[in-house]
Amino acid sequence: MTAPFRKPPAAPPFWVTEKIWKEIEATGTDTFLAAWSPSLRLERWGTTLRALATQPHPPSCDELLLKPPPGFPWKADRVLWQMEGERTARHLSGEGWTSEVQELGLHYGIDLTPGTAPGLFPDQRENRALLRSRRPVSLLNLFAHTCAFGVLAGSVGATTLNIDTSARALERGRENFRRNQLEEKDHRFWKEDVRKALPRLHRRGETFDAIILDPPTFAHGGRGRAFRIEKEIEPMLTACLQLLRPAGVLLVSINESHTALGDLERQIRPLLHRAKIPARLEPSRRPPEVPAVRMPAGVWVFRED
Repeated sequence: MTAPFRKPPAAPPFWVTEKIWKEIEATGTDTFLAAWSPSLRLERWGTTLRALATQPHPPSCDELLLKPPPGFPWKADRVLWQMEGERTARHLSGEGWTSEVQELGLHYGIDLTPGTAPGLFPDQRENRALLRSRRPVSLLNLFAHTCAFGVLAGSVGATTLNIDTSARALERGRENFRRNQLEEKDHRFWKEDVRKALPRLHRRGETFDAIILDPPTFAHGGRGRAFRIEKEIEPMLTACLQLLRPAGVLLVSINESHTALGDLERQIRPLLHRAKIPARLEPSRRPPEVPAVRMPAGVWVFRED
């Protein structure tokens, strides 16, 4: 007898259209969000498909949920299934965890080992494209992680300063520079608390054409100085504006559920007024395949002096 209250099968995620897929690939990119639903997202990482079942009601592992539409122009060599937030994953096909991917024609090392950050945030792709169009001479990359913004800026000739508290992340960043034949002498990597580095840069009189401020929501700081974005964002913004050259650009990106675009703009405008900096604000750029609910709150600040 059929169980009267059997859980209905999960609905398959919505795949991006073939048109968008080909347009993304045409930019020299093979890592992006391939399909999405509220309970399951499918991420393409080069030749790998990673399925992340999202909490609190993840679907059961079902390979039928991972199949692209008939005739779709791609087939994964490796398929991973993982519950979001868990430190285990299953190989449904293929083996191993690491690979190299491309974004905007540049190469990045990726590690999909459960519990490890992959090493690239594809939802920032369009912001990196905008940064490339600005062709900055110098970039300050704060909370740099594996230095994707730094690699992009370096590829168009900028010198970069990449700051993060994680030595491992910065070493992965150095490797990304090497993958793209970017000479290390033009790029600096500081393992340091951003809160300490910003005033030091100001004292040294350093300024930059472009600044990326993409902090975590929470992190453990040195000597018990925990980092909480709601307490830290205003002083960091003030410090960044002091370091931003005339006609420079600043990207502020906050991946925190209670922060919206309007909240960021309301924080930034009074700081610009206080510093007497003429500027316009624009929303950060969203890749076409990423739902708005999956994007961090982000604002570009364009100095107009």
